[in-house]
Amino acid sequence: MNILFLKDLLPTARAGDVKNVKPGFARNFLIPQGVAVLATEEALQRATKLRAEAEDRRIQETKDWQVVADSLKDIELDIEVRTGPTGRLYGSITPTIVAEALEEKTGREMNRRFFNITDPIRVIGKFKVFTKFVEEVSLDITLNITPDEESIKVMEDHKIEQEKLKKLEEKETDSEENSEENSEENSNNQENTPKTSSENEENEDNNSDN
Repeated sequence: MNILFLKDLLPTARAGDVKNVKPGFARNFLIPQGVAVLATEEALQRATKLRAEAEDRRIQETKDWQVVADSLKDIELDIEVRTGPTGRLYGSITPTIVAEALEEKTGREMNRRFFNITDPIRVIGKFKVFTKFVEEVSLDITLNITPDEESIKVMEDHKIEQEKLKKLEEKETDSEENSEENSEENSNNQENTPKTSSENEENEDNNSDN
């Protein structure tokens, strides 16, 4: 079904575009919401004006988003999360989480589709996320994923326990090594101990028999 878009519906289309869409999508959403109308001859006469208006909006939007992008180039977007004792997240960082954090920082509405997270982010640290606001404006945003206050305490407690276990293992290893050394020393001492007179007499008897 051919329809004429009356409003921008990014990234699908801009006002003035004529596109072929599924009938159900047109009848159940686009037309009832006033986003588009059937591409009749009468409607198409409005297309030129709609396209011109859409182009003006696109140019202004590009300028506005470029300002936002320039303000984000040299900064890190801090995102505080709940983690386990090893710094691993309960879940992962999603485009929605990034959008919400950036909305809070910039005061501008963000669409989760702006953010392309190719590899799942499941641990704390710094990560770059490719971001495209509009066709002509994109950049890599640096995310700084940090643990919240409760998670920091859990991680510190875990670190202390790991250090205790490490010291205990080292102590047990040293004890085992000392035990082996003592055993070897005792064995050497026994070999080097002078024979008693009875042992010497026994050896003499053996030699006499031979």
